Amino acid sequence: MKQYTVDHWITLEYPKVFEYQEEETYVSFYSTDENAMGTLQLSIYESDSEELTPYEAAEQEINLLVEEFGIELTGALEVRRNSTKEALLAVDGKEEDIFLRIYAYSDGERLVLLTYSAERETLEIEEIEAMISSLTWIQ
Repeated sequence: MKQYTVDHWITLEYPKVFEYQEEETYVSFYSTDENAMGTLQLSIYESDSEELTPYEAAEQEINLLVEEFGIELTGALEVRRNSTKEALLAVDGKEEDIFLRIYAYSDGERLVLLTYSAERETLEIEEIEAMISSLTWIQ
């Protein structure tokens, strides 16, 4: 695994066969494997509301994204982590027949929004899940 760090924010591990490309407002991670299917986009920013718990901030961000882009949810909201210090939520959906898995990671003040998109769900999602599991805040 390789490591990606956003200064004073987060660290994330990603597979050796993955590369990333930094854009102005997000980072895209993608596999260089010839059978690669999808892309994980990561955006990070400060939370708009100081009064929300980490869970509430993450849930709000997912709801805003779903509403803004008209994403059809295909599964229930999953809680991956939930404490007073951090929350990690995930939900599956689709947009124009593209498979999506949306993640929101928050500590109440900062927020990481990650969206994996692919033509269909494949085993590549296991690598994405490992990346998501490695997310940690830099204190």
